[in-house]
Amino acid sequence: MSSTPAARPIERIEPSRWWPLQALLLAAAFVSVFYVVLRGLVYQWSDSANWSHGFIIPLFSLYLVYLKWDRLRGTPIRWAWLGAPVIVAGVGAYFYFVWVFPMTYGQRLAMLVTLLGVLIMLCGIPALRWLWLPWAYLLFAIPLPQGIYFALTDPLRQLAAKVATALLNLMPGLEIETIGSTIHYFYRGHSGALGVADACSGMRSAMALAALGVAVAWMVDRPWWHRLIMVAMCVPIAILANFIRVTVTCLLHIYVDPKYATGAYHIGLGLGTLLIAFAIFSGLGWLLEHLFVEEPDETATATP
Repeated sequence: MSSTPAARPIERIEPSRWWPLQALLLAAAFVSVFYVVLRGLVYQWSDSANWSHGFIIPLFSLYLVYLKWDRLRGTPIRWAWLGAPVIVAGVGAYFYFVWVFPMTYGQRLAMLVTLLGVLIMLCGIPALRWLWLPWAYLLFAIPLPQGIYFALTDPLRQLAAKVATALLNLMPGLEIETIGSTIHYFYRGHSGALGVADACSGMRSAMALAALGVAVAWMVDRPWWHRLIMVAMCVPIAILANFIRVTVTCLLHIYVDPKYATGAYHIGLGLGTLLIAFAIFSGLGWLLEHLFVEEPDETATATP
């Protein structure tokens, strides 16, 4: 009678006693190399309302690490040396986008590549199973280049104006049409025009909801296909909520008082729109959780 040899336990490689010092030195080197990039990001988050959510993204990223901390601590440190070539590639790309082909967005992406190399060097390749999402989540804090951002906002502005016009055409006694992203109306002897600004394009709320949606989708244990659906629906839900915002703004401007389309009222309506989008997103999550209900197996027999 032959016996099956016992499975060989996986050797656990613990961090060395020099690991804290190594982490401190790598962090100091990282900040010194990318200080200008980090300072520029903080300035843009402070100066641009479109990217003010950037301050929250690193905090959410750390929270995602915290959620997997126990599993991360139990992961052996292996192949950490592979972090060195990733760091070299990231720093090389950074200096390329500084000296050869100056591009701020490229510099910021190179910083994230370098950060990935630092994580590998400190925690090893197996740890990426738990660290890839917190690292990738930082992309939401990197502002898109102005050309790309405005290329996306202009079609959204025009689409929001057309949708609002189509809905408002259902109102009795109101004559309304869209020219570009401007809504022209005539009602009871009064005429006017409402322009859909960049802030009302829905791009800002789409970015914010996408960042929030990814965090919510991964903070709770869900089937992978639930997460994919929730992430894929973030932007459409945000755009739908923005259509509601533009339509309600037009209604208030025409039928109540133009002041409700400006100032603090307009900002409050924007916050309300984000709440509406998050409510729809939460409803989608609830629907996915209750879409399939497992029923007990009636053929199973009770154990005597």
